[in-house]
Amino acid sequence: MGILFVLIGAFCFAISNAYWKKVTQTIPYQIGMFYRGIFASSVFAILYFGFRHTPFFKYWVIQDLTLNTHFLLSIALSVFNIFGLMFFLRGIQKAPVSIVVPVSALKVFTILTAVFVVGELWQMQYLYAFILSTGGLLLLYLDGSAHASAKEQKSGVLYGLASSFFWGSSYALYNYPITKWWGPLGFSFIVETTAMLFGLVLIIKDGLLGQIFNYTKSIHIQTYMVQGILLVAGGLAINISYGYLPIMVINILIISSQLLSVILGFVFFKERLSQKQWMGLLFIMISFFVVAVPYKQVVLWIQQLFR
Repeated sequence: MGILFVLIGAFCFAISNAYWKKVTQTIPYQIGMFYRGIFASSVFAILYFGFRHTPFFKYWVIQDLTLNTHFLLSIALSVFNIFGLMFFLRGIQKAPVSIVVPVSALKVFTILTAVFVVGELWQMQYLYAFILSTGGLLLLYLDGSAHASAKEQKSGVLYGLASSFFWGSSYALYNYPITKWWGPLGFSFIVETTAMLFGLVLIIKDGLLGQIFNYTKSIHIQTYMVQGILLVAGGLAINISYGYLPIMVINILIISSQLLSVILGFVFFKERLSQKQWMGLLFIMISFFVVAVPYKQVVLWIQQLFR
């Protein structure tokens, strides 16, 4: 069940990540973050305040939101995570999706945080999956960079690494508010409300407040709704999966969103993929299999293969 939730979330985030490329070509990413956040925050507010005690949602709530230390830490963690989105959006404005996505998908920061901060036990199959997924991402990056200028490569790597650090570390720390403090529904509401307010802060900081109503035409509203729906479905699905799977498994499987983003970039933005890049995608797909199947079963299959 947990794997299904991760894959649903990854699919939604994949479409969202690729769609951001189109959005940021016509709408400042700060304004896009703000309006998307309004939609997502409103949906989560309705679900949380209106339905959290119903039979369907009550298992996604640990305790009611309260203004305490955990609430403030949840907001701080949300802000930390949003920096990942901010650097990702800046990156895809300045470099091809096929460069920014693989770098931002590196999970080294997630692993370090999960093992040394959260205290999750390391398993050998995680190492195999990490090597495979990182090798696949490297192949994606190396060949994608061959079609980009030196400036685009530098921007893609820098913004991608920044995104990887903020996203990777915060996703590992999500374990606390989701499984110990609030539950997936309450924390989703905190995250998206914080993201909406963060977008407003960026609008004011970057001098875009006078333009905020220039992007409220029907075509813009449709864009915000699509992004909001993807965010609500993807975010809630990923958050629910924390109750079923180890942090490492979730975050290795989340790489499938980056995989699909690259494919969507190839389909919709005509960003060419070579043989090496397709091989990289294959390595990533194999890494999903490694973490999805119990380690003892994999060893048994290998032993049977060489008999």
